[in-house]
Parts: sequence; C-alpha cells; structure tokens
Amino acid sequence: MTHTPAPARRRTALMLIALVLVALNLRLAITSAAALLTLLTESGALNSATVVLIPAIPTAVFAVAGVSTARLAARWGVERTVAVGLAVLTAGLLIRAIPSPWIVVLGTVVATGGLAVVNILLPAVVRAHFGRSIGSVTTVYSTAMSLGAATAAATAVPVAVAVGSPTVGLAAWAVPALIALAVWAVVMPIARPARAEAPAAAEIGARRVRAAYPAGTWLLASFFALQSLLSYVVMGWLPTIATDAGLSPERAGLLLGITMAVGVPATVLIMPLARGAGRMRVGFAVVGSATAAGVLGLLFAPLALPEVWAGLLGLGMCAFPLALALIATIGKDAAESARVSTAVQSIGYTVATLGPLGAGALHQATQSWTPVLVLLIVGAAAQITVGVVLTGVVWRRRPGGER
Repeated sequence: MTHTPAPARRRTALMLIALVLVALNLRLAITSAAALLTLLTESGALNSATVVLIPAIPTAVFAVAGVSTARLAARWGVERTVAVGLAVLTAGLLIRAIPSPWIVVLGTVVATGGLAVVNILLPAVVRAHFGRSIGSVTTVYSTAMSLGAATAAATAVPVAVAVGSPTVGLAAWAVPALIALAVWAVVMPIARPARAEAPAAAEIGARRVRAAYPAGTWLLASFFALQSLLSYVVMGWLPTIATDAGLSPERAGLLLGITMAVGVPATVLIMPLARGAGRMRVGFAVVGSATAAGVLGLLFAPLALPEVWAGLLGLGMCAFPLALALIATIGKDAAESARVSTAVQSIGYTVATLGPLGAGALHQATQSWTPVLVLLIVGAAAQITVGVVLTGVVWRRRPGGER
C-alpha cells in the first residue's frame, strides 16, 4: 500500500497533461507548412527548388536525428532530452518568420530536428511513466498529435491572412510549442533523472551494437517506413494536389485538417485492434484499405467528394499509432523499447524521405499528380502485406502465442 496515493495520482495526471501538450505540437510544423505552400510560393518566401524540399525535410531530418537521439538520452536523460527537443522546435518555428526561401528551409530543418528527438523518445517516456497503461496512453497522445495537426492544417491559411504574412503565420505556431516546453519543464523530472533511468539510458548507448534486436524489429521498420512514406506524402502534398485540381487554398488546407482530424476518433476505434494477432491483422487491413480508397478518390474524382477522400486518408494514417503501440511493447523494458524505437524510426524515416521528395520531383517532371497517386496505391497494398506478416512474427514470440 502506498502512503500518498492522492499526490501520486495527481502527479501522474499532470505528467499525462504534459505529454498531451507535447504531442499536440508534434505535427504542427509539418501541416502548417503544407497548408501554406501555395501562399509561400506566391509571396516569394519559397521558390521552385525549396518548395520541393519543404515536404521532404521532416522525414530526412527524422532519420538523421534518430541516429544520435539514443546517445543524447543516455547522456542527459530521456525527459531532459525531450525538453531540449522542444526548445529546438520552438527556435526553428521562430526562424521561419523570415521571408527568405533558404531561411524558411533552415527553420524547417531546425524545427523538425527538435520534433525528431521528441518523436523518437515519447514511446520510451510512455513505457517509463505509464507502464501499466501503454495502450491507452499511446491512444491519448496519438489522438493529441492528430488534433494538433488538424488544427494547424485547417487554420494555417486564416492565421497567415490575419497576421498579413505566410511566414509570420508559420512562426505563430511557436506559441503552443513554448507552452508545452514550459509545462514539461515544470512537471517532468528533468532536473534529476531517476536512478533507474541512468542504467536504462546507458544500456541504450552501450549495448546497442552488441545486443540482438527483438524478433520483428526489422519487419516493424519496414512497416514504419511504408506508413511514414504514405503519410508524409499526404501531409506534405495534399493541399497542393487539391489546389492543382481546382480547390481554393483555404479549402485545400481544410482538407488536410479533415485528414488529421479524422485521426482523433479513428485512433480511439483502431487502437483496440492492437490487442491480439487476429484483431491486429484486421487493423492493418482497415488502415491500408482506407488509404488506397482515399487515393483512388483523389485520382478519379478529386472534386466530387474531396472531404470524403480526405477522411479516408485520415483513417489510413492510424497505421502510425498501431506502429507506436508495437514499438512500446517490443522488448523487455523501457531501455529496449527506446533502442527499438531509435532503430525503427531511423530506418523508417530514411526510406520515407523518398516519398515526399520523390512525389515533388515526379510531379515537376510529369506536370501531373497521377503517377504519384498510382504509386501511393501500390504502397498501401505493400503496407497491408508487411503488416500481416509482422503480426504473425510478433505475436508468436509473446507469451501465449497467436490469438
């Protein structure tokens, strides 16, 4: 029996609030820029070279940052490293206020560098602080990510219009990042890492080469790469695809907002499918099929029911929380989960960089989004296949076998 249950519950609740505030910011920098690509280009803040780079930067930086994140966590502690990541994110967002193409690119690199650190470490934070509620807490913070992304996508254009500049509109999203940093610094134990954290963090760095990865790690990396590739093409280019099809920039940004917003209720409905091999296979089939259906709608009838296609794409993005749930449960402890997370996300984002960058280059070469959309359908089919195989491998290694 604990002698102070009420204070412990209050602290857990405050830590969950801090986690949610952080999660709200994890896609703001990406979806706000995607919604503003047309306005940024028209205003001269981006040119033909940099407009292709902006959607590709997040996955590229996520991949590079993933290599060093485990070492930083080993040296500073997971919570303090998250705080540093939030500070870097805030600085990068502020840099993007300057209306110069390569300065906007620089700010995006800095901001997504901070995002990458936080993104990789959150599954380990969940494992360390909410070990008995990994599934439900993952659902909560994944939902918060979708909500933040949706808000930025849907309101980025109106905010930019209100402040009179698309680049100042980009920088305005530093405000919620700063709030999250302040709350995280107060609530999380970043001043003095817990005793148990030091050996755990040391294990991430010292044993990462020698120790074998748990079964299913590389299949999980493949699945993560496919879902990231599909998601970041959608997040980076959906508003542009919609405006090229004839929609206004405001409505195109709203479409991305719908895509991200659908993830809020959809994550709650999809995450129970992470319990058990049979249900997980259903989950992989549902999210992959939704992505394919949404892309088919954009391909053959982009102006007929664009909000419906956006909603289907949002359901397809629930592949991400399914992957996070697997990352958080693979391995024997929080240290191994962080190690797996680093490997999976580094490899996954390296491959996924080809998605938004290749999509932009292919569109510029062909002057058509059709080849890009066809390749997205192929990617959705591959995602379903890898997910089904992954499920069998992971659950056969768990106590009780497949269900």
